[in-house]
Amino acid sequence: MIDTRFARWFLPLFGRGRAVRRTPESFRPRGTSSRVSRLAAQYDSDVDAALLRLWPRSRIYHDREFTRDRADFLLVVRGRGIMVETKVKSDPGLFRGSTLPPLLERLHRDGRRLVVVLNQGDPTPARDLIATALGDKGRIVVWSGPHHDDDLRVAVEDLLHQTSRHT
Repeated sequence: MIDTRFARWFLPLFGRGRAVRRTPESFRPRGTSSRVSRLAAQYDSDVDAALLRLWPRSRIYHDREFTRDRADFLLVVRGRGIMVETKVKSDPGLFRGSTLPPLLERLHRDGRRLVVVLNQGDPTPARDLIATALGDKGRIVVWSGPHHDDDLRVAVEDLLHQTSRHT
């Protein structure tokens, strides 16, 4: 199908009046417009901003579609990649990680590193699940704002130091 809107054809030729940054929530469709989906979109944006704040020279690649077996972000720092998965809970209870097995299986097969960033809750059961599937190649962090930046930095730097370019 041909796009018949003139703006999409002519704006790239003449430039846009302002820079538009595509945020993760603008191109990753969520299933519903539920409260949790809106929280997840905002949380993805906040985590994206935190990663750029902590590693200003890094590159962040966002997955364009929502799937259970691929992580939300790929963070590349100093030529080394870490997969980042965000999880949003609406209650502060236990996070068991029931949605993680397809992702963990794929990352184990590919030999990739993973940081799961959780907005709230106790991640102990999920931490055991990640340790079983990925060993020392996986971390889980509870991050709810800039006051938890140190925890996020420690988790990612720990994985970066054990990562080699040729694994």
